[in-house]
Amino acid sequence: MPQNKNTSSHKHFAELLDSRFRIPKTNIHFGIDPIVGLIPGAGDVLTGGVSLYFLIKAALLQANASVLTRMFMNILMDVLVGSIPILGEAFDVYWKANLRNARILEELQQHPQKTTSESRLWIWFVVAQFIAILIAIILLIGWLIAEAIGLLIT
Repeated sequence: MPQNKNTSSHKHFAELLDSRFRIPKTNIHFGIDPIVGLIPGAGDVLTGGVSLYFLIKAALLQANASVLTRMFMNILMDVLVGSIPILGEAFDVYWKANLRNARILEELQQHPQKTTSESRLWIWFVVAQFIAILIAIILLIGWLIAEAIGLLIT
């Protein structure tokens, strides 16, 4: 199926943000997102705001909540992890939230039902991971409390 003008412009915008430049003699690409992310305290928030463009376009296409949530989670990960000094810039180079969301937007335009189904599966996967992390934290806290009580008793 040929790409329409909007799909092409979404992809070009995402490439500018995430992969426009290449580190010489490597296969590592980056865009203006990690560069702007170097501005302490504001860079990642600013680029996260710009990244909302893809989410808004999906909402205008009346995307299902699961698709919008998936796209929002991509942006949230980019902003939260990207805010960590040094590690955040490396993550921005790897994660490429805008390219991910441009692909989702393109899939949504071409195959709305399939994209919705895949997004629902993705959300269930994220929820399962979140629950597993919560259980692990609860078990760790329980173990720490038991160890502390054991130290106090002996």
